[in-house]
Amino acid sequence: MKRLFFALVGVGAGVALGVSAVRKVEAAQRRLRPDALASTAAARAGTLRARIALALEQGRAAADAKESELRAVYRAHPVPGRR
Repeated sequence: MKRLFFALVGVGAGVALGVSAVRKVEAAQRRLRPDALASTAAARAGTLRARIALALEQGRAAADAKESELRAVYRAHPVPGRR
C-alpha cells in the first residue's frame, strides 16, 4: 500500500513537472516567433525614439534657460539668427 501511494505521488509529480515544462517551452516559442520579435523590437524602438526626443527637448530647454541666465548676469545681448 505504501509503495503504491508513493508510486502515485511520483507519477503525479512527474506529470505536473512535465506539464509545467511543456508550457514554458511553448511560451518561449511564442515569444521567439519572428512576428513576435518584430513587434517587440518595433515597440522598443518607438519607446527609445520617444525617450531620445524628450531628452533632446529637455536639454534644449535647459540650455536656453542657462543662456538667458548668463546673458542677464553679463548683460549680453542675444545674437540675431540664433534660436
